[in-house]
Amino acid sequence: MQEIVKLEMREVVRVDPDRLVELCVSFGEGQAEALITTAMDELARGMVDVEDAYLAQNMDLLSSRAAALVRTSQHIGMTSFARVADDVMTCALLREGIPLAATLNRLRRIADRSLTAVWDMQNLPG
Repeated sequence: MQEIVKLEMREVVRVDPDRLVELCVSFGEGQAEALITTAMDELARGMVDVEDAYLAQNMDLLSSRAAALVRTSQHIGMTSFARVADDVMTCALLREGIPLAATLNRLRRIADRSLTAVWDMQNLPG
């Protein structure tokens, strides 16, 4: 009998701390925190929109929603999230089903970890 090995996908999530500092300097700590919280809420809702568009196989809507994810995540320095959301958008625009499914799975993993990373950075003292 052969042993089954389960592979876990782990990938480094990149968040630009300089961008978070930039937001704090530009808007003040309180406003920057509110902006980041709003952006994170938008990203969470955007992921639901992307999932819904994928399930409906509406590639135009999916690419549009993924583009919104790119803009929002770039704004708060979530570089990994932005890059993978851009890859999802490209796959949807090209109507590439199998790469889209794989890239969307990657975006799900990155989204969870990126949102946690930004939240953790936001709560650091200083």
